[in-house]
Amino acid sequence: MANLKIGDIVTRKSYGGDMQFKVTDIVTEKGGKSTCTLRGLIYRIIADCDISDLQVVDKKVALGNLYNELHRTTPAEDVKKNDKTIPSLKWMRGTYGKILHIDSSSEFLKMCTDYYKEAGIRANGVVVSEREQPQMVKRLLEKYRPDILVLTGHDSIKKGASQNSLESYTNSRYFIDSVKVARKYQPDRNTLFIFAGACQSYYEAIMEGGANFASSPGRILIHALDPGIVSCKVAVTDKSKIITPSEITRLVKSGSKGIGGISTKGHFSNS
Repeated sequence: MANLKIGDIVTRKSYGGDMQFKVTDIVTEKGGKSTCTLRGLIYRIIADCDISDLQVVDKKVALGNLYNELHRTTPAEDVKKNDKTIPSLKWMRGTYGKILHIDSSSEFLKMCTDYYKEAGIRANGVVVSEREQPQMVKRLLEKYRPDILVLTGHDSIKKGASQNSLESYTNSRYFIDSVKVARKYQPDRNTLFIFAGACQSYYEAIMEGGANFASSPGRILIHALDPGIVSCKVAVTDKSKIITPSEITRLVKSGSKGIGGISTKGHFSNS
């Protein structure tokens, strides 16, 4: 597929075209074999694939489908689902929790920051690669002083590898290290809420590092907006109330196998 280029939208023939990806890198070896790095168009998955296994998808159609997928529901509808105590966000008077969202993907970051904006939540978004997040997170925490921190991007687990080995994961080590740095900066989990991880991330190790919620307990794919939905729920829930893992998993698109965590306080103040 000589005409394939970075930025193209593709599917994998060997997987029956089950998922769409964006090509983010192409490496050609001396023997002429080309391998592409792929990042999920809707899911936070990263993968490598032989160029011969790829099928190009019409970009206009793919992006149109993506837009429709991301605009099925509004933040208010997502947060109110299974939570009758929260009225329409437009009528809530007070101060929402402030979000700092660090993401390796500019496209996914925009999806989430647009989501926060629609909900009226204060949020700062910064694009930082997974590898650089541990070095950047303290500086960004000091600059923006958020109540809620999101550390995300793309991740994957090697096929057939042990779930209990850090070496099995593409980017989980960076999420774990970033959480540890952030938790050292603010040890209280009720003062600084942390969500971290992406598709198939090493959930247990991220939680052990100090996150409130993380992905992925079932090592499944998580949706691009799942970190935003979690953060929105925390931002608009009153400080006097406890958010349970079951409340969060009913809201997110990937469910309990995609997102897990511990009971934690909200960050909305009506004073």
